[in-house]
Amino acid sequence: MLKTEILAPAGNMAKMQTAIRYGADAVYLAGPKFGLRTAADNFSSEQIGEACAFAHQHGAKVYVVLNGFLFDEDLADLPPFLADLENAGVDAVIVSDLGVMATVARHSKLVLHLSTQASALNTQAAKFWRDQGVKRLVLGREVTIEEAARIRHEADVEVELFGHGAMCMAYSGNCTISNYTAGRDSNRGGCIQSCRFKYRMSDRRGGAGDAGYFLSSKDLQGVAVVDQFVAQSIDSLKIEGRMKSELYVATTVQTYTAARDAAWLKQSGAPVEALMRELNSMSHRDYTSGSLVQKAGADSVYLHEDDHLPHSHDLMGSLIEVTDSHMTLFTRNPLVRGEMIEMLVPRQGVVHLETEAARDITGKAFDRVSSNRVILLPKHPAAQVGHLLRKKRHAPNAETHPQLSQTG
Repeated sequence: MLKTEILAPAGNMAKMQTAIRYGADAVYLAGPKFGLRTAADNFSSEQIGEACAFAHQHGAKVYVVLNGFLFDEDLADLPPFLADLENAGVDAVIVSDLGVMATVARHSKLVLHLSTQASALNTQAAKFWRDQGVKRLVLGREVTIEEAARIRHEADVEVELFGHGAMCMAYSGNCTISNYTAGRDSNRGGCIQSCRFKYRMSDRRGGAGDAGYFLSSKDLQGVAVVDQFVAQSIDSLKIEGRMKSELYVATTVQTYTAARDAAWLKQSGAPVEALMRELNSMSHRDYTSGSLVQKAGADSVYLHEDDHLPHSHDLMGSLIEVTDSHMTLFTRNPLVRGEMIEMLVPRQGVVHLETEAARDITGKAFDRVSSNRVILLPKHPAAQVGHLLRKKRHAPNAETHPQLSQTG
């Protein structure tokens, strides 16, 4: 049995630090080129060095995605960037293009992980990629946990499976809808997520059906089967979402880390219902277990009227200073004094906080403060710089989260 790695998305420096503070064993991020999320903030070479220093200081790893499909003119710029990554101390690069793989092998000693963009689904493919020098396969989302374990055993290679987040409606690396609808190449970082749009289907006679999101999949959620990841010795559970918020990163990492730790230590831990409630607190589509247990079918298609379901909490802000007497919060949403807010404490859960004693930066009481402001709150003993706070939507009092909450 293996202690499955929790691998988190890092769309920028703040999200990277948040992921590691909340328990991620590793993060994946992209440089300014060669990845598939050109709309993300991404990292400069200097920032990648800073990210590696922060991660390694906290016992975590950094993987850099180089999983775009490149042309010759793109490959010419790759060797200098590889040198930057080696100097930064990057733990692995994630690739999908054979040309990129060959360039990495020729110009560096960087560890190779195969991207899910290569859609590796079987043992023979795994053996082929292993023989090309790949240490780990990020398997296609179509692979079950049981199949992944068999591939790992028979091909003698590390395996990584997505356990949470958005899912593509096509085999990864084989979708060209954005090329057709927007002239942007989804396999070179230009995906506009055309499958998430609302469409209306009509027949040749002009008859029109109801509009809907029938090309869109539900979001993957595997918290109920994390114990199977551990029992089957899956090397890494990957959380999708480099474009998602800091609150998403903190919530998913903390939740999946709690589930993994309980499985690893063979403890009961928090009830699955409580863990799911945490995952329901943030913006998401309907959840599905995808193909983690059995092959996904029609029930994995997202058929709701709205593109996302209502969520229960919004990000309140993050702590930027903690002193002996108070903690300083940078607000990301408005706050009415007296509202109950919640602090997410790594490996502890949720702490409920009163705001009656909140003050503005001058020390004066306020009735309401807007977003992007600095306020002072009485110090809580569990508070540290970087902790995130949230508040329940449209309600003055926060609901208690059984098994994951404390009162403070």
